[in-house]
Amino acid sequence: MTTDPHANFIHEPAEPDPKRLLPEPDMLVRGLGLGFLALLAGAGVRESFRHGWLFLPLAIPLTAASVLAAWASAIHLTGGERFDDHPWV
Repeated sequence: MTTDPHANFIHEPAEPDPKRLLPEPDMLVRGLGLGFLALLAGAGVRESFRHGWLFLPLAIPLTAASVLAAWASAIHLTGGERFDDHPWV
């Protein structure tokens, strides 16, 4: 059984990112766009229910799109995700 020689490599954590009131401009634009998409999909769900239960097959994917777009918008507007403590990894 061989062990990974890099598994025991211990390094210092990277310096923390500076705190920001607003995310980076590209993340802000994407977050606002996804938020607008979530609102549009939510309005589509509301309108499909207003027109009757026959539009339920349309409302289901619109609901999923609205929820996922709102979730992605929240991630983008809060600065995104960090998957490691080093920016070059």
